[in-house]
Amino acid sequence: MWTRAQIAEDLSTLGLLPGSDVLAHASMKAIGEVNGGAAEVVEAFLEVLGEDGTLMVPTFHRTYADPADRRYPPETESELIQLRAEVPPYDPHKPASSPLLMGVFSEAVRKHPKAFRSQHPGLSFAAIGAQAERFTERVPFDYPLGTHSPLNRLYDRNGQVLLIGTHHSVNTSIHLAEVWANVAYIHRSAHYKLETGEWGTMAGSPECSRGFGKIESLLRQSRILKEGYIGNAPSQRMSQRQVISMAMAMLEGKGAALLCIDEDCRWCTLARRMTATPDVSYAPIV
Repeated sequence: MWTRAQIAEDLSTLGLLPGSDVLAHASMKAIGEVNGGAAEVVEAFLEVLGEDGTLMVPTFHRTYADPADRRYPPETESELIQLRAEVPPYDPHKPASSPLLMGVFSEAVRKHPKAFRSQHPGLSFAAIGAQAERFTERVPFDYPLGTHSPLNRLYDRNGQVLLIGTHHSVNTSIHLAEVWANVAYIHRSAHYKLETGEWGTMAGSPECSRGFGKIESLLRQSRILKEGYIGNAPSQRMSQRQVISMAMAMLEGKGAALLCIDEDCRWCTLARRMTATPDVSYAPIV
């Protein structure tokens, strides 16, 4: 069983320094059993980062999302109508009722008494530390992973990304590169039930990230990755700016460079069509 002190030592060995700003993606299953659970891993981060550092995590969920936007949407109109009726209006002051898509570590950060959380009905972030309020305040509804997002604010601070027992498919910062590279598919829309109970259309829906793993070999060849272990979990620390720079270079060379190869992925199938003919308007694939 791992202790907070051991996790803190591993974080320091990986190169996490006091005063750093870091976006962390962590698998507690990969780390192994920790005395005190995910909350103690959060405290280990805060111990290493100190008063001047900031820990941020994605807290994405689908509580207020339109069922029609799912990877596998309802097959019948009647089922869609029923599911839409069950979606509650967005309440920025109430915790999401659906499980977070990012795991128990992100949930532990969100529940921390000193955490701030950005107000977005689906693509929010939680942060603790010196820059937490700044990272999460006044976020845009449209392009929530683009300019003026928490990701952009981390970039402005020359922040770090830490993958703990996870893969680049969850490296959320690459979505910022998609926006800045202006790939055709990043302009797709998604829908969320707003506070009024009406459905709002959000521009800049990020969609599939399963192809992001293609970047790893290039990051390693460029010596951007610092690799080690946090508990039992193979882990990588990297400069967010360097990751985004590499991703943008890939996307500017080939707009479909970071799409997944699953022929059944309706999102990436549409994205390839949009990339091939970016000036054409497409209806969603259903």
